[in-house]
Amino acid sequence: MLLSRRARQLLRQLRSGGRRQSDLEAQRTVGRPEGARTQTTEQRTGQSLSVAERAARVAVRRAARAAPPAPPGGPLEELVPGRIVEGPDGSFYLVEARPAEVHPRAAGILEGLPDSLRAVSAASGDAELGRLGEATPDQLALLDLETAGLWAAPIFLVGLILWANEQPDTAVVHQLMARDYAEEAAVLAEAARLLAGRRVLISFNGRAFDLPLMQERLVYHRLQRIRPPECHLDLLALARRRFKGHWEDCRLQTLEKHLCGRERWGDIEGQDIPRAYHDFVASGDAGQMKLVIEHNRLDLISMLEILPHLGS
Repeated sequence: MLLSRRARQLLRQLRSGGRRQSDLEAQRTVGRPEGARTQTTEQRTGQSLSVAERAARVAVRRAARAAPPAPPGGPLEELVPGRIVEGPDGSFYLVEARPAEVHPRAAGILEGLPDSLRAVSAASGDAELGRLGEATPDQLALLDLETAGLWAAPIFLVGLILWANEQPDTAVVHQLMARDYAEEAAVLAEAARLLAGRRVLISFNGRAFDLPLMQERLVYHRLQRIRPPECHLDLLALARRRFKGHWEDCRLQTLEKHLCGRERWGDIEGQDIPRAYHDFVASGDAGQMKLVIEHNRLDLISMLEILPHLGS
């Protein structure tokens, strides 16, 4: 069970308080007749506990209740419905979903997409982003990666939102997953094919991380690099320009909290994702990978959800 920093501090106070109390009891017994009764902290009733001791016990109970249950284990195909795709560069696992299956407000978010793009275009003051207002959904692509580490680490999951035509409600979430390290090449080749011809790319820190890393890994596998989009809308850059200094940071989940009025519960932490993937490759147990896939698809929907706020 993981305890919060506050709970750990209170527990340390509890332990140190108990040691100090034992020292005091020892001092008090000096000179007492042998067999005289003494009372330690552990023998006292709950009513005589210190404030720090009571607070520590409450914090421990709350942390135990708040800890999300461990995800059920099992094969990937059972926990995350999808299909195996065979291509010229190998096979990979493909998971597809409609945005409404990911987020209850997805229909409204998609309906307002054209207006959101026009608002961001008008508010940006950027020549490149000025073309956003003319873009139709079938020219857009949203991108979010999950990797097995930082720079030069394999990409094991490419999340995309793509539209079949100009209608906003034709969006589909595509998640291309490498079930082991050898399938990375097939994932990247298919992702590059899907991105070809999309004029506008929307990402969160994609200029500095996602797109450069994809290009690097494509070169590593001797695959053709992705042609840079005509317009790359990096939401992190816009968020920092508009909200830096307002909140503690401009991470995606911070924007969800302040702009969308929601917080995630039971979500896997970003720093735990590489370890979860390495464990999956070693064991085949997809319990943690199910959380990673849910995390990735929610990141994609959240990009669309915060878009109107960046252009308001």
